[in-house]
Amino acid sequence: MKIDLHVHSQYSKDALSKPESIIREIKNKGLSGIAITDHNTVDAWSKLIPLAKKAGALVVKGEELKVQEQGQTIGELSALFLQEEITVIDFTEIVDEAKAQDALLIIQHPFDLFRHYWKRPEYWEKLSGIEAFNSRCILNSWNKKAMAFAREHNFPVTAGSDAHTPQEIGRAFVECDAQNEEELRKAIIKKEVHIAGKLSSPLIHAYSTIAKLNLMRPF
Repeated sequence: MKIDLHVHSQYSKDALSKPESIIREIKNKGLSGIAITDHNTVDAWSKLIPLAKKAGALVVKGEELKVQEQGQTIGELSALFLQEEITVIDFTEIVDEAKAQDALLIIQHPFDLFRHYWKRPEYWEKLSGIEAFNSRCILNSWNKKAMAFAREHNFPVTAGSDAHTPQEIGRAFVECDAQNEEELRKAIIKKEVHIAGKLSSPLIHAYSTIAKLNLMRPF
């Protein structure tokens, strides 16, 4: 199984990928599927999952959560293998809700200085793993730092393109010997996944600005 574990759709305010385009790119890139991780919303689930089933692809239900403490953002997490939306923003409440759903909480682009990064690493031991490769990091040294941290602390790792446009999908992924969603979940936990990926052009971030300003239709 080869799956990109960090993909955004048009339901993220800074992304432009239509559900149909995501499914097309899954097939074009030779992926088994993706994890849909829109920012604080699960609106894409109802659109993507029927399309994925028809195409014989896997869509892991996820959500990217902005975590706050005393009114300040302290980082972002991906909740993967969810059953329902997480709506809380407090770290402890997020952890409790994820555990109740048997979901995995993954630290996203933890050392990316241009995005929200974790200033409270003492919280990390309560989480499930680290995104060790993110294609939207400007510097690969940030990914290398994430991987080194994961190895030092024996964390499970994931990888994803962080795609906000169709062409980015599949630029990073995990590969493992899994036949279904539950086997994939167990492979991540057991650290039995292989990570592969390459960086996207820094210019790709311009699409996120364009999306926020509503200057382009999703495609």
